[in-house]
Amino acid sequence: MKHEEVYKLSDLFARYLLGKNGNEDLLTDLVNSTLREFNFEEVKDLEIIDPSPKAGFSLNLSENIELKESIIDIKAKTKNNETVIIEFQLCGNIDFLKRIFYYISKNVINEVKEGENYNNVQKIISINLLDFNLKFGDEGKAHRCFKLIDTKDLNISLDLIQIHILEVKKFIEIIKNSTKEELKNNRLLSWMKFFTSDNLELIEDELKEENQIMSKVIEEYKRFTSDDKMMRAYAARESFLVGQKMMLRREREDGFDEGIKEGIAKGKLEGIKEGQISMAKSMKKENIDIELIKKITGLTIDEIEKL
Repeated sequence: MKHEEVYKLSDLFARYLLGKNGNEDLLTDLVNSTLREFNFEEVKDLEIIDPSPKAGFSLNLSENIELKESIIDIKAKTKNNETVIIEFQLCGNIDFLKRIFYYISKNVINEVKEGENYNNVQKIISINLLDFNLKFGDEGKAHRCFKLIDTKDLNISLDLIQIHILEVKKFIEIIKNSTKEELKNNRLLSWMKFFTSDNLELIEDELKEENQIMSKVIEEYKRFTSDDKMMRAYAARESFLVGQKMMLRREREDGFDEGIKEGIAKGKLEGIKEGQISMAKSMKKENIDIELIKKITGLTIDEIEKL
C-alpha cells in the first residue's frame, strides 16, 4: 500500500521520528553522523528530555498547530550531562543565528541556578537543519560548525559550544555527485537523502543499503503516514506554516524587516492591511480553513468572506 508522502523536514514529523522514547537510536545516529563530519567526539546513551507521547508532543491541535519559536524541536542529554539540541527550520535568514544563541543562552540559565557551582555548565551541541540557504559571503558550505575559538590561534578553542548549521538543500547536489562508497561511508548523507526525498519508495532500498538505521527510519515514516490522527495534525500544522510563509513573503515585499509588529511600530498600518488581505486571498485559493485564516491574518470572518 502506497502511503501519502509528507514533508520530512516538518517539525511535527521530526518530533515524531526523533523526539520520543524508543527512538533514541535514531537520534543518536543523526547526531553522531553530524559530529563525525568534523571528527568530533561522538555521543553515547542519549536520553530525550521531556519525551513526547506518540507524536513527539501532545496531539492537542489547539496547543500545537501554532507552536512558537521559543519551543525547541528536540532536546536530549548525554551520559556526561551534555545537552544536544536539534532544530528544524523551514524559512528564515541570517538572523536565525541569533535565535540559536538565544536557545543556547536560555538553556545555560535553566541548567544552572543562581548561586550554584559553574561546574554544572556542560557542553551544548546545537544541530540545526535549515530548509533555506544562509548567505555567509563565501562559496556556500552545506555543513558548518561554529565554536568559541582563540582568534589568534585557531587551534585553541573552548569546548563549551558547538553550533552546527546544515543547509539541507545544498546536500542534494552533493548526494547526486557522490559514489555508492561515499554514501555508505558518510551516514549524514543518507539522512539528508531521506529528508530531501519526495518519493521515498524509489530510494528505500538504497537508503537501507547505505545506512542500516534507515530501516527503522522508514518504518517510523510509514507508521506516521498510516495514522489518520497524525496526518490530520500534520495537515493542520502545514496549513498554519503555509500562512506563516505567506505572511513572511508579504512582509518582505512590503519592505518590513521584522514583520507586522515592527510595521505597526513604523506606522505602516495601511500596508499591513493590504498584506493581510492579499495573504487571506491566497489562503482562500488554497482552501485553507476560514478560522485558521482569521487566526493568522487577524481579519474578521466577515472581511474574509467578502474577499
